Formats: sequence, C-alpha cells, structure tokens
Amino acid sequence: MIAEEKAIAHNLRMRPIQKVSPQKWRALADEVHAAKLPLVIQGLFLSQAESWSPGRFAREWGDHEIGVVVNLPKHGVPYREKSEDYQKTMKLGEFVSMLYNGEPCYLNQAPIKDFPELRDELDVHSLNLGDVFAVNLWFGSNTRSGLHFDNADNLFGQMYGTKEAFLVSPDYSKFLYPFSNNPSKSQVDLEIPDFNKYPKLKQVETWYCELQAGDGLYMPRGWWHHIMANDISISVNCWHGRSLTELEYTRLCLAGGGPVLWRTVRDFVWHGIFKRPYQYRLFSPPPLGIAMHNKLKVKKR
Repeated sequence: MIAEEKAIAHNLRMRPIQKVSPQKWRALADEVHAAKLPLVIQGLFLSQAESWSPGRFAREWGDHEIGVVVNLPKHGVPYREKSEDYQKTMKLGEFVSMLYNGEPCYLNQAPIKDFPELRDELDVHSLNLGDVFAVNLWFGSNTRSGLHFDNADNLFGQMYGTKEAFLVSPDYSKFLYPFSNNPSKSQVDLEIPDFNKYPKLKQVETWYCELQAGDGLYMPRGWWHHIMANDISISVNCWHGRSLTELEYTRLCLAGGGPVLWRTVRDFVWHGIFKRPYQYRLFSPPPLGIAMHNKLKVKKR
C-alpha cells in the first residue's frame, strides 16, 4: 500500500472504506445509494477477473486502432498538463507491449461497446444499479486519475491487477483547491499532500481502499476520488442512477469561491463569446465557462 504509507507519513487523515460481500451489496444496494457513502464489494467481478487480461486484449483485438495517452506524468495532478503532449494513436497490440515494458500509458474511458465480447460478459443489469447510462474501460500502467468528482453514481470494477483509491466527501469541497477553470478537478495530490501550499487540506478526512482483481467500489455522485495503479491494471466503471442536478453541481463548483466564479465568467466571454482558442488539459473537459456558453447556445436553438 505505497499510497497509504505516503499519506500516513504526511499526516493525511484517513479512514478505511467498509467492505461487504456481493450478496450483501445486492440486498442493500438501494440503502447504500440512499446513504451516499462509498463501499467496497469484494469479489463482485470475480468471473470477469478470471478471463480479462492484457494477453487476451493483444490476441483478440491487437489490430484495433486506439487513442491512448503515453508517457504519463509521475505526479498525481494530471490536469496541469497539456493534453496534446500525451495523445497518440496506435494498435492495441503495440499498446499492450508498452504496458509489459513498464511504460506509463493509458487507454482511458473507452466505451465497453467497442469490445462487444467484454460487454456481453459484463451483466450490469444484475448489479442492482438501476439505470446504467455509460460503461467504460480503463486499461493502463502506472496511472493516476487525479482528484476529481463525477456527476453520477459510479460502480467501479477492478478486473486485472490492483488499484488504490482515495475518496473525499463533497462536504470538504471548499478545502480541496479546485482548478478555477475546471472546478470538478483538484490541484491537490493526495498521495503527497503539500500542507504548506494547501493548508486547508489539513481539515479533510480521506477514505481509502486497495482494490484487488474482482473487487467493486461504489462511489456516490459528487464524491471526490483519486485512483491510481503502480502496475498494469484493467478496470471498468458504470455510471448509473440520477446525476447531480444543476443546482447541486453549481454548489459543488462554487465551493472553490471567488476564483472559480471569476474564471467562469472570463472563459464564458473570452472563449465562448469571442471564440478565443483554449489549451485543453489532460483528462479534462472544456472549462466550465465554455461548457456553460455552449449549453446556453444549444438551448436558444
């Protein structure tokens, strides 16, 4: 548990995420969703974990052209980096070779429908999730997601290798130093917290778990999370249920205070109205101001 040891060494307040069996999850799924607390479901994806492997990807889909990110940064805040510096297109077989060579690279958020055989092996309807609107594949080595929150409930499945996850309740959003232009992303690296640069981080309680192959992790919408792998890993995620309302999302974003509000207005005008180009960042959507401008433009049509 390298990440956990680092966090303890840096005095980050941590608590373990509760673990349950698949049977208990299926019995209590509705209550867990209502409670909006994270939960590890041990062995939920064991059948998939027995057959999903890098070798299988190379054998069955080695000639598929895929878009990946390569030479990933070693730090835990990828949102600082220019996206174009890391993007590359290659065959999946070549990508798997890079993984075996220990190179930090990622096939991130690939729709599971691009791999029909895997989609058929993953029966999401048996997981008591309600409406599932996106299932994605995450396949890489030495990866770090960066601390961020999602708009929808997320059931994350570890299919190959291990991953470590740090979660933070949305109640602590105002202590997490979000990027002013992308307030769903944090400037904080929870693996190596810098309390001198980010002193309010001392008030944050962090939830932690290590996922083994076959484990599931339920992350409620709005919860901040940073997920990392120190070796080859294959995962899926299932976004499901009700998304954050516009009011809930706005409240979370505005937890970043004045800098977020000012930057959102600035980007709305500069990049939205005046259409000035913007430099996209790794693993990041368009800035909030641009997204708001585009959404308003669509509504007017």
